[in-house]
Amino acid sequence: MMGLRGLWLSATRSPSLTLLLALSICWIGVLRHNQHPTAGGPLHATSDATSNARRSLESAAPGNYHLPRNFSWTIFVTPQGFVGEADKVQRRAIMSWKKLVPPPHIVVMGVGDRLEEVSTELGLEYSQELDLNFVLMPLAGSLLQHAQSYPTDVSVIINSDVILTQSFVSAIAQVGGLFADWFMTGARLDLKELPQQHDPSRTGFSDSAFTDYARTHGVLHTAGGVDYFAWNNQRSGARTKLIHGVMPPFIRGKSKFDNWIVHEVIQAGYRETVDATEAAVAVHVAHGYKSADAQVAVGAEGVKQGASFWMSNKKRDWQIYHNMNLAVMFGSYQNQDGTSLHSQYKLTMCLDRIGSHMCAQRRVRAGVCPCEHHVFAMQTQNDPTIVEVKSGTRKSNIVKCGAISSDDGKYTIPATTLAGRPQVLGLPFTLKDLLPMVAPGNHVILTGVSYNYRDMLMNFVCNLRRLKLFDSLVIAAWDEEMYKWGFQMGLPIFYYQTDVDIDSRVDLAYGSKEFRKVTKLKSQVALEILRMGYDVIWTDTDIAWLQNPLPMLAAMESDFVIQSNAPSSEVDANGPLRINSGFYRIRSSPIAIAGLEAVVQHAATSRLTEQPSFYLVLCGGKEGRFKHGTDACTFKAPPRDGGYGENGETELEVQFLDRNQYPNGATTELSGDKRKYWDIPDVRNHPDALVILHNNWITGVSSKVGRMVEQQMWFYARDEMVCRYEPDVRFDFNWIKQYPNEVPAPKAVK
Repeated sequence: MMGLRGLWLSATRSPSLTLLLALSICWIGVLRHNQHPTAGGPLHATSDATSNARRSLESAAPGNYHLPRNFSWTIFVTPQGFVGEADKVQRRAIMSWKKLVPPPHIVVMGVGDRLEEVSTELGLEYSQELDLNFVLMPLAGSLLQHAQSYPTDVSVIINSDVILTQSFVSAIAQVGGLFADWFMTGARLDLKELPQQHDPSRTGFSDSAFTDYARTHGVLHTAGGVDYFAWNNQRSGARTKLIHGVMPPFIRGKSKFDNWIVHEVIQAGYRETVDATEAAVAVHVAHGYKSADAQVAVGAEGVKQGASFWMSNKKRDWQIYHNMNLAVMFGSYQNQDGTSLHSQYKLTMCLDRIGSHMCAQRRVRAGVCPCEHHVFAMQTQNDPTIVEVKSGTRKSNIVKCGAISSDDGKYTIPATTLAGRPQVLGLPFTLKDLLPMVAPGNHVILTGVSYNYRDMLMNFVCNLRRLKLFDSLVIAAWDEEMYKWGFQMGLPIFYYQTDVDIDSRVDLAYGSKEFRKVTKLKSQVALEILRMGYDVIWTDTDIAWLQNPLPMLAAMESDFVIQSNAPSSEVDANGPLRINSGFYRIRSSPIAIAGLEAVVQHAATSRLTEQPSFYLVLCGGKEGRFKHGTDACTFKAPPRDGGYGENGETELEVQFLDRNQYPNGATTELSGDKRKYWDIPDVRNHPDALVILHNNWITGVSSKVGRMVEQQMWFYARDEMVCRYEPDVRFDFNWIKQYPNEVPAPKAVK
């Protein structure tokens, strides 16, 4: 018999021998690994044999001490809207899940056309309690956190267009019988088309016939494409971690997050990782994909267009670039890591005297041989090929398995562009870029922050998400560091570049030098947006929104409504210098624009913050010459031929907001003990029906955070980088230690 060395020498001269040898070495390498056979019934069950499917699951792991026989399992999915082709392919996948035994609980998450309607129709749970980026794409870290905290034995995250077979449930039962804590993933089979008789939506659908069809006609997807994750979520009431640290806010469906999580689970070592590709049949039927420029792309080969689609869009889609940046910056992931081949175990079909059954084979050198992925499938997306290489005058043949994507960039986040240089991937974001994407109704919720206030910003963003306000927000970053961080968090943020030098690490304490610098930027940005034709709601990030104020503000007659900073002890809301510029709504009318222009011009020459300029300009000096009544002022616009607007207005009524609906930090309740609202336990449910509550008349970030935590108005889990959506959110962190450079105790200021 020819030795292995002799066979190899012959192979270097023969392409066919090279291919055969490579595949054999991969297969032999796996067979040498320790096997963990488990007895079991058939791999799948027909739709008219539910009892057989149950018997199969019950016999799948007779020594099952880890996963309950009647285990509960929950599928978490973030569909596109149920419209057009997406409606068809997603319904088909969901119907396949509902036919499985035992049937999974299905949770539909996110925001999209008809998500709630179809969920109700199909008997699915629907939730909007999920972090989204500003184009309403789900963030994977939030989805993972929700799935991990859900009360279920097994959690599954899957793409919404993937059809599952009963073999998938059998694989869960097998893996759950072998390991106390596990994480299962795998590659799918791709079908170019699906004959009507194999549609899971059809009455009389046969799971076994569909499985046979998929195995014989399907094309195995690349190992790098991961369409599902499954793991045991709890064991004896306890939960085992998946990864070290936290999953950053990857955009789901935009590359890299799937490989990143698989890699990090493997590296953490808390769980046994299992590749179920060979045992669990999961199927994807070709359909159109939306590319970076919103065009639908379907390759001529149908099932083979997926890989080239994602590779080509790396250089065109800012959302893919976003994920690339996170993959580089967080964890230990490197390109080509985190495929199904990197899993420690492979679940496959074995044959012995008892019959065929699933068994787990241990990989000694997981991920080393990419050709292993192709040896059992009839067709693969990237079949092994022979490549001729030269070394001097000598030629050799090597085997290449699978497509290799090149990630040679550092994926740094650009914050500025050089003069004359075009943007790359539409980055960095500018105000003109963001407004059409986030403000379809021509109104903008505007705020601005420096890096030191990033947690306060995220808490405000979480506040809006909890109120189901998913659009209209635009964030001005006062420093480059804030812009880059906001981009990573998926926020609608742009870097407002000025000649003002702002130290991003310094607390913007009330009245400080840095505070005075920043406040004058706020009205400048608002004015710029007004001139572009958008109405603006400016809100400081330390304001808690207790209900959605947009309908009420829109219904108010005045073009300019603003918060009062007067304490309740003062009768007049519009007393001397009692405008609070931290919250206002201004319409894009010529007379309102003239009013804000005058404020900006006055603030530019003032040595104070911008807030006094609002009152001095709009109300006629410190003495309030233009005030009328107790809650309004009339701004006198600079003379201009024809006045302002079509009606030639020369005056603008500035309306002060009701202090007991839009209270500042010194406002007291209308009745009862007349306590300040911030001093009232559970003020969120106060009978005065507050709309917002400004966290001012106090200084220091730590003091503001402390107030919000104590009042259960803090919704941002900093250590997990996600929002919290429970009705009563409680945190026990020490906010003074979290912000050691801040003022450690509350101090009342005016």
